[in-house]
Amino acid sequence: MVERIPESNYQQLHHFISDSEWAALAVMKDVAANTNQSLESMAGEKGLILDESGNEKAGDKSVGVARQYIGNVGKVCNWQVGVYAGLSGGDKIGLVGARLYLPRTWTKDQKRCEQAGIPKQERQYRTKPELGLAIIKELEGLVEYAWVGGDSLYGNSPELRRSLRELGKAYVVDVGEELAVCLEKPQPYVPKSLGRGRSRSRLVINEEKISLKNLIEQIQQSEWQSIEYREGTKGKLVREAVLKKVWIWKKATAEIEETEVLISRKTDKTEVKYSLCNEPQGELSIEAALFRQMQRYWIERAFQEIKEQIGLHQYQVRGWKAWHHHIALTMMALHFILETQIENAETLPLMSCGDVKLMLGNILKNKLDEPEMLMQTIHQRHKIRRDDILRRRHFLI
Repeated sequence: MVERIPESNYQQLHHFISDSEWAALAVMKDVAANTNQSLESMAGEKGLILDESGNEKAGDKSVGVARQYIGNVGKVCNWQVGVYAGLSGGDKIGLVGARLYLPRTWTKDQKRCEQAGIPKQERQYRTKPELGLAIIKELEGLVEYAWVGGDSLYGNSPELRRSLRELGKAYVVDVGEELAVCLEKPQPYVPKSLGRGRSRSRLVINEEKISLKNLIEQIQQSEWQSIEYREGTKGKLVREAVLKKVWIWKKATAEIEETEVLISRKTDKTEVKYSLCNEPQGELSIEAALFRQMQRYWIERAFQEIKEQIGLHQYQVRGWKAWHHHIALTMMALHFILETQIENAETLPLMSCGDVKLMLGNILKNKLDEPEMLMQTIHQRHKIRRDDILRRRHFLI
C-alpha cells in the first residue's frame, strides 16, 4: 500500500491500523447507519442475517486464534473467527456489525489476553450466538429490518431464539435435521412413584417426539407447495416447501416452545433445509417464510466477494484493536461498493465488486505510474532489505 499510495508512510499506516486510538465500534455503527440508508431504495423487506467467517492463521499469537472446527472447510484447524451481521435488501447486502470470537483457551488465560490488548470487559467467554445477540442489541435504533436470519449454529441455540422472542423480533433461522419436535402440544407431568423408591421429580411427556429428518418422511406429496422465491440468472428459482406448527419441549422441564418449522427442498427433492420461524406481528405466509430462509444466500456471496476483492482476511496484525480496525475499514469499503452499485443500478445492473475496483484503479492516482516515483520506490525497497540484513547480522553476532 505504501508503494502505491502518494504521500504515504509505512510507520503511519502501521500505527493507524495497529495502535491508533480511533474507535472501531463507532465506525462500525456509522457504517451500519449508512448501509441502512443506502438500502432504503431497495424494494421489499430487509433482513438482518447472522453468520460467522474466519481464516486460517499460523502460530498462537494472533488474538482469538485456536484449533477449532470450521464448518465451511469441514475440519479442525488453527483459525481466527469473527461473528458478523449483514443487512440484506433484495439482492444487496452490507455488513453492519462484527465481533471477534474468543475460544475458552483465550478467556482462561489472562496473561495472553493482556498481551493481545483485549479489554478486561471482553475477556469473558461468549458463544457465537451470544455474540450475535450482542450485535443485534447494539444495532437497535441504527438499522431497520423485518426479521433475523442465521444458519443452524444460531438456530440451534434455544437461548438465542428465546432472547429474540423476548425482544419481539421475527426470525427464520436454520436448524439441524436431528432437532426433535412434537406435532401436538406437550403436557409435562411428574409421573407417580412406583413402590417404595424415591419420589420422582423430573417432568415427562406422553406426546411423541420426532426428529425433523423423520418428520419429512411423513409429509404427503400433496402437502408440498411449489413456490417461486427469487429471480435467478436463468429465470425464476423454485422450491417445494411445507410450513407446519410444532412444539419443542425442553427435557425434564415445563419449558415448551411453540413455533413453526419451514421445510424446503429443490424440486428434485435434494438440498433439504429446515428453519424455525417466529412472526410476532401476525401470521407468516409460507411464501414470506421461504423468501426469508433463502436470503442467507446473499451473506455467503458477500463473504466470498469481501475476501476475494476487498481483503477481509488479508491482514498482518495480531492485537485486538488492530483486528477490529481492519474489519471496520473493510465494512466501510464494502458499503462504498454497495452504494456505488445502487447508484448505478439502472445503467450497470450487473456491476460487481471487481468492477468497482477496476473503476477506482483507473481513477485514482498511483505513484508507481511516475518514473521518478518508481525509482524512489525501488531504492526504498533495497534500503529496507539492507537494513533487514544488517539487523539479522547484528542478532547473530
